[in-house]
Amino acid sequence: MANLPAIIDNETGEILNEEKAANQTASDVFGNEENAQKTGNVISTFVDSYTRHKNSLPLDVWLNQEFANYPNLWTNDAERNETALTVIKTVQDANDEKADLYAHLDKGKSRESWLAKKIEQGANAAGVVEVGKYAQGIDKALADATDEMRDMILNNGQDFVVSSARQLHGFIAEADLANQFNINASTTGSTLKAEVPSISTLNSPDILIKDAAGNVVESIQVKLYQPNETGLKALIKNIETHDYGDSTIIVNKEHVEALREKFPDLKIASKYEHDGVSMTMDDYEKHKAAQQKAQLEAELKQYDWNDASRIDIAKSIGKKALVAAAFTAGFQSARILGRRVWNSLTGKDIQSTNEDLQEFFESSVKSSTNVGVQVAVSGGLVVAAKSGWINVLKNTPAGEIANIAYVAIENAKCLYKFAKGEMTATETLDAMGNTSASAVGGLYGAMQGAAYGLAFGGVGAFVGAVVGGMAGSSVGEAVYQGGKAIAKTAVKLVKSAYEGVKSAAKSTLNTLTPGLFS
Repeated sequence: MANLPAIIDNETGEILNEEKAANQTASDVFGNEENAQKTGNVISTFVDSYTRHKNSLPLDVWLNQEFANYPNLWTNDAERNETALTVIKTVQDANDEKADLYAHLDKGKSRESWLAKKIEQGANAAGVVEVGKYAQGIDKALADATDEMRDMILNNGQDFVVSSARQLHGFIAEADLANQFNINASTTGSTLKAEVPSISTLNSPDILIKDAAGNVVESIQVKLYQPNETGLKALIKNIETHDYGDSTIIVNKEHVEALREKFPDLKIASKYEHDGVSMTMDDYEKHKAAQQKAQLEAELKQYDWNDASRIDIAKSIGKKALVAAAFTAGFQSARILGRRVWNSLTGKDIQSTNEDLQEFFESSVKSSTNVGVQVAVSGGLVVAAKSGWINVLKNTPAGEIANIAYVAIENAKCLYKFAKGEMTATETLDAMGNTSASAVGGLYGAMQGAAYGLAFGGVGAFVGAVVGGMAGSSVGEAVYQGGKAIAKTAVKLVKSAYEGVKSAAKSTLNTLTPGLFS
C-alpha cells in the first residue's frame, strides 16, 4: 500500500507530520530505519577514523585499510584497492571542477559557457564524435532525475510534498495496455476496468484491474525493455531488486521464456487475460517510434552542436541542474530522518563533534580543500551501499556513490550558510546549482536518472543531515532549519520550471522510465 504524502506548508515550511515523513523516507530509500541507522553509523565510523589517522597515513592507504575492515564486500584485494582509488579520484575531480567553475564565474563569465566547454571536453575524453549526442545524454540524465523528484515533491503542481518513492513508469506502454483492456471490455460487455495509478511506490503496480465494485482483481507490472540480451539483463536486475509479489509482469514476448525460466514462481507473460478480456504488450519498436516522434525528433535540431546552439544547450542543462538543486533542498523528510538517526547514534556515546567537519562547514562554498573528510564520507557511503543498506544505490559503482556523497555535503554546507544569514535563499539555490553543474559530467553514462534523482535528493539530504550533526549540534540544527526555511523559495523555482508539465506528462510523453526506451 502506498504511503501517504507528507505535506509541507508553503508559507511556514512546516512538515505536517514529521514522524510519518521520516518513516516514509526510511522505507523508500533504505528499506527500513535499521538500515538508515547502519548507514549513519558507518559514515560516522569512517569520518572519525580519518580524523585519527589523517596525519599518519596517506589518504589512499588509510581508505584501503578502512575498506579492509569489511572483507565480505570485496572479491579480492585488487578490487578493494581500485575502489579506494576511484573514490579519491572522484572527489578530487569534483573539487577541481568546482574550483574551475568558480574561477570562471569570478571572471564575469557565465555558468552556461563553462558547461559548454566542459561538455566538449567530456565528449573528447569519452571519444564521442558527435558532441550534441553527448550533451543530450547529460541533459536526459538530469531530466530523468528531476522528473522523479518532481513527482515525489510536487502534488499536482500545487503543494510541496514528500510522497512515496516515485519510480517513473513507461506511460506509453501503460496507457496503451490499459486502453486495450478497456476497449476489449466494452466490446464484450464486461464491467472490468484497467486503471493506471496516479501514485506509486517502489514495488507498486503499474496497472490495476478492477471489477464493477472497484475491487482490485489483479495487479500488473509493465516492463518494456529492449528485445535483446542487454535489455534482458536489465530486466532481470529490475525484477531481482523489487518485490512484485503476486502481480502479473507483462514484458516483451522476446523475454517471456527466459524470464519464466529465471523466475519460475512469478507470473510472467506478454499477454494478460481475465474473464475473456485481454491486453497484449506491443512490440518494443512501436513504443520506441512513438517516443521518438514525441520527443527526440523535436530535439534533433536543438542538439545540433554548433556556435549558434552550444550555449542554448548548455543553458538547458544548467537550468536542469538548478532545478535539481531546488528539489534536493526540498527533501526535508530525509533531513528529519538523518537528524533522528544522528541523535540515536550520539545516544550510544559516538563522538558528536568532528573538527574536520566543523572546518568544512565553516569554509567558503568555493573552497575545495576538504578532500580528506569528503573522501571519508564517500567511503562510508560506499560501504553502506555495498552492504545492501540503501535500496536506491544497489549495484551502483563506487565513483557514482562518491559523487552523490560529494554533492550531499556540499549542499549541506550551502544550507548551513543560508541558515546563518551568509547567503540569501536565491544565492543558496544558485550555489547548490553550481555544485550540480560542476558534477554534471559524471551524469553521462551514470546510473539511470530515476535512481539518480532519488539518490541525490533522498540519500543526499540524509547524508547532509548526518554529517551536519557530526560537525556539532549547532551545525546540524542549522542544516535542518536551512532546509526547512528554503522550501518556499525552492518550490517556487520548481513550479516555474515545470509549469503545466505534470498535468500533461502522460500525453506529451515527457516523463519516461529511465532505460525503458534506451
